[in-house]
Amino acid sequence: MNYNWTFALLKDVDDIVNMAEQHFQTEIDLIFKPEPAVYARNLAYAVLNQTYYPGSELLTIARDSDNKLLAYNWAKSNDRAFWSDDFMVNVRMVHLDLALPTKLRITLIKEMMNQWEELAKFSKNPIICSTTMRHSQDAFLKLHAKAGYSVRGSYAYKKIST
Repeated sequence: MNYNWTFALLKDVDDIVNMAEQHFQTEIDLIFKPEPAVYARNLAYAVLNQTYYPGSELLTIARDSDNKLLAYNWAKSNDRAFWSDDFMVNVRMVHLDLALPTKLRITLIKEMMNQWEELAKFSKNPIICSTTMRHSQDAFLKLHAKAGYSVRGSYAYKKIST
């Protein structure tokens, strides 16, 4: 399948929100009240931040040759853990079309991980933190472990050279 990664634009926000609602809302709706307008607002801020403050946030999308959204990825740099002043890239969201073949989903996640490393290097953040709140998270976290992350519960950390 042919697809391209690009930086998300404001015109992509509706498709991102729709993907989140279709594939992942059931992961949160027993805990949080889903508010698509709030999510859209926060995505729009991320688009503006990555445009006007390069390296502050990363919001990328993968679309196929028919312009169908396959996946998106959102990360924020210069975040900190509560126990340290070390800067880190905090991966906020990783969503894929769950109907895609498994091999393609794995490839897309690996490509996202490369994007996080590039953001970390660009923003001089020596740590990447990726988390998951999905019910079924084993495969996602195994990909992290294979990529050199230290997996601790539902958190995965990677220290890189900047």
